[in-house]
Amino acid sequence: MQRPTDSQLIARYLKGDSRAFGELVNRYQNLVYNLTLRLTGNKAEAEDLSQEIFIRLMNKIGSFRGEAKFSTWLYRLTANYCRDWLRRRRFNSLPLEEGKLPVDSDPIEQAETLDLGNHIAKALSQLPVDYRLVVVLRDIQGLSYQEIAASLKISLGTVKSRLSRGRSLLAKMLQPIWEQNKQIIHQKNERKNGLSRSKKPII
Repeated sequence: MQRPTDSQLIARYLKGDSRAFGELVNRYQNLVYNLTLRLTGNKAEAEDLSQEIFIRLMNKIGSFRGEAKFSTWLYRLTANYCRDWLRRRRFNSLPLEEGKLPVDSDPIEQAETLDLGNHIAKALSQLPVDYRLVVVLRDIQGLSYQEIAASLKISLGTVKSRLSRGRSLLAKMLQPIWEQNKQIIHQKNERKNGLSRSKKPII
């Protein structure tokens, strides 16, 4: 049996079929959750926001006119909701410095605790909201420039300039982390090589 299209599910829901909306939720809940998680950097907040977004979707879905793909329209709804929430909360994660290794710790023993993914998430959360939206949609969600422009209702030129600026700010924030990680890897390799050289040859 052929799977119903998004437009067919929307039409069924607007005619009173609540199960059709449940199918839309199942189809797009990961998209909404992943986007809210990347934008907030907080799992609990992302779960709450995802629920709020689907509640809003129930009330706004009648305004979907099919001029763009439903997924693009839903990206726009999610991005706008998260942007408003972030601006109200002035959301900030812990500063990057709190993720660094303690000064008096053994960097070799602590190497595995350096979670680069966590640092990237923290750095993302410190980007200005407009830059963060474009970076997440392009570099994490994989949308094209045209899809981002349509989702956020901005020009292609604005997408490209915000993406360039956002990437530049991220690189600047993450530079100390990259340097720290390179140093840990170098020291770890030196220790391994030292242990290898200290082993007596088997005769």
